[in-house]
Amino acid sequence: MTNKAFIFDLDGVIIDSETWWGGQSLGQTINSHYQQLKKTQPKLLWDKYFLKLNQKAKIIYNQAPLTPNINDLIQKLIKDNYRLALVSGSTQQWINYVIMRLKFPIKLTLSLQDRQDLKPKPAPDGYVEAMKQLRVKPENTLILEDSQLGIDSGKAAGAFTICLTQHHPKNYHPLGADLYVKSLAELLNQLPVKILPRAD
Repeated sequence: MTNKAFIFDLDGVIIDSETWWGGQSLGQTINSHYQQLKKTQPKLLWDKYFLKLNQKAKIIYNQAPLTPNINDLIQKLIKDNYRLALVSGSTQQWINYVIMRLKFPIKLTLSLQDRQDLKPKPAPDGYVEAMKQLRVKPENTLILEDSQLGIDSGKAAGAFTICLTQHHPKNYHPLGADLYVKSLAELLNQLPVKILPRAD
């Protein structure tokens, strides 16, 4: 039996948080957003910025709607013996808020914000580290993303990368994914993805 994995992004994939954040930050890291604000607010201190951001995040990750069928998808993946992980630019605390709302656990979660040894997306570091911890090969891994940075990260890691377009603004069309789905229900209907090598 082939060891296989399914790795999730968080924002815009498991939870519809992008619209709650304002929709303009697809795939953007916390640090890059801070640096962007510093251009117009040079006196903005990190501690003050992050405190305000953290307060907003607690509301968003506890109240924003989970993506429809996310629990059905996780249940199906567990049944089909996929090893699960999550890689996100959000903090571990924010990830935990969402994980606690799911019916089924995703035990391996990596925060690229908290793991300073891992470069943020579009670098492949987070996905490479997750595959290493799951003990799976890239060719046996599916990654579910929604942003251009995330797609680039998944592809750079050598995995089959799926783009969920469900929560995208109308003018946002990321390129380069191996498969595009409009909903998790559509993805469920396509599992197992045929590109994934089958067990001998």
